[in-house]
Amino acid sequence: MDYKLKRQLIFGIILLAVITAGSFAGYTVLKPTASCMDGVLNQEEERIDCGGPCAACKVVRFSDVEVVVYHLFSAGGAYDALAQVRNPNSQHGTRALAYTFHFFDESKKVITEKKGTTYLLAGQTRYIVENNIAIKEAVAFVTFTVDSLGAWEVQEKLTGQVTLPIFSKKYERVGASEQGFAKVTGTVENQSDYTFASVDIHIVLVDKNKKPIAVGRTELSNVRFHEGRSFAVLFPKEIPSPADIYAEATTNVLDNANVR
Repeated sequence: MDYKLKRQLIFGIILLAVITAGSFAGYTVLKPTASCMDGVLNQEEERIDCGGPCAACKVVRFSDVEVVVYHLFSAGGAYDALAQVRNPNSQHGTRALAYTFHFFDESKKVITEKKGTTYLLAGQTRYIVENNIAIKEAVAFVTFTVDSLGAWEVQEKLTGQVTLPIFSKKYERVGASEQGFAKVTGTVENQSDYTFASVDIHIVLVDKNKKPIAVGRTELSNVRFHEGRSFAVLFPKEIPSPADIYAEATTNVLDNANVR
């Protein structure tokens, strides 16, 4: 390598070193100082801009799930049970609400119990239905309790009541070639931009005084976004003709495997 080329190479290396050192010094001087208002999780904060050296993070306090109502129905040698619960927490839901229906005889002695687990979305009021519960003894009344809740989760999709309206509800006696006594048919419309692996349909039949007289449920699979899907809920035993039909469709948007 000749002297001139060597001198140019050395000069280039020195210049690069000077530029690098200057850039680092500039960054050190100009970089923003960590603070409790920088929108960054740093300086040992518990969450962004709170905890650690910053003010304590806001504690989210959850209201208790409310039990609105519960009912018992005799269904030809078996029993059906209905409860309605409400979540007053507008941003948080749970995918594991454990509950129990308690069945009593006339002496107020517990005959048996029916336990289950379901989900409850943010701000949601929903039915819980148990059908065809075989109990040998006569049941006088039922009570319902919420036993425990899984962790409260921030609901990021479809807050409030999920948009699954039901149209064209119809109650009718089944034909001689069909099983059961009566059925309720209708169409649920998925007005969201998501496809749901499972959608729960609950039907409550009421008399002219709005008192429930029978309950039923079914489940639909793979309800696509913006799809209208027909359903039928069968009532196997004889019931009075209802004055109205309360119908509810719901799905667990807290479960990522259920939402596509």
